[in-house]
Amino acid sequence: MRAGTGIRVNKKQKMKGKWFLTVLFLAALPAVFAQEPAVSVPDTNAIKILFFAGLRDKLKEDYARAGESFSKIIALDPENAPANYELAVINFRQNKPLEAEIAIRKAVAIDANNLWYWRLLSELYKRKGDMDALVKVFNQMIRLSPDDDSFYFDRANAYLLAGKTEEALKSYDELEKKFGSSEALIRARTRAGKEKTAGPELMGTGALEAAVTSEQAMLIEGEKLFKQGDLNGALIQFKAILKITDQLYAAWEHTMAAEIALAAYKDAIKTGEEALSLYPSQAGLYYQMAVALMNDGQHDQALSNIKTAMQLDEGNALVLECYGDVLFLKGDKEAALLQWKKAQAGGNNSGRLKKKINEKKYIK
Repeated sequence: MRAGTGIRVNKKQKMKGKWFLTVLFLAALPAVFAQEPAVSVPDTNAIKILFFAGLRDKLKEDYARAGESFSKIIALDPENAPANYELAVINFRQNKPLEAEIAIRKAVAIDANNLWYWRLLSELYKRKGDMDALVKVFNQMIRLSPDDDSFYFDRANAYLLAGKTEEALKSYDELEKKFGSSEALIRARTRAGKEKTAGPELMGTGALEAAVTSEQAMLIEGEKLFKQGDLNGALIQFKAILKITDQLYAAWEHTMAAEIALAAYKDAIKTGEEALSLYPSQAGLYYQMAVALMNDGQHDQALSNIKTAMQLDEGNALVLECYGDVLFLKGDKEAALLQWKKAQAGGNNSGRLKKKINEKKYIK
């Protein structure tokens, strides 16, 4: 635990504390989400009382009261990683993925060396289909537990789901170099090499709870048409996918992108509402909703959506630029310029953004 947030305990107390916490956590959560037994407790009486009260209420499945306890701890000590983790777990168990993600991202920002925090974040990214973010999480898990081969398999599977076959094959090479060959590795590498859109086989290693569908071929064709400038052709492909399945996240995002590019803003808003009902914690959807709403003249709603996108993807340069656009259109020109400069500092070097900064005005 961070210095200044805990008190030392002797060996006998430590063992009792480990046993007590282990019983609480195993009873309240699936094993994969079990909080590591703490070796220290918060150093103020108020925080200690709130922390253990929260654990007891969680054990009783009184999540409302447990959430209040952990929220109070965070108010007293915003850098309390365990409290943020527990709040994330409670929100996860109540099927509140957006709130859970916000809390667990705070926890890993405070303590990036707790494997259990990353485990929970990986589960959230799996469920919302954010494979790029999931790869980054598995990189952290490999850093913390380099001898667990399942993390290498899972990372390769995430690459495959993201359509990044070359990266997946490199990940398999790394796996073989470290652990040697295996039947599961040979099978996975062969499948990845045969077809770029092939999905992962579940290896019995805690691999991703997801599967690639044949509709990915249509998705790739739509992406190709979009890049070639055939927006209507791309939109037909993306919508055809959604008629077959609503479980391919990228199809929703690409449909919105095509509708926005065609200036069909109301259609994009409708698509976004449907998509967010399925994927309520995807920063990309909130960003595109903000763009569509802004262009449709619904600036207040656009502001709400772009702020949510910022919470989910802090520091994203495109999101910051859009935030500046909305602020400008709402009349706050100085704040808009500040966000545009932040977007530029964050790596957004587009000519349009530079023109906004130089001319100090919104350019559509």
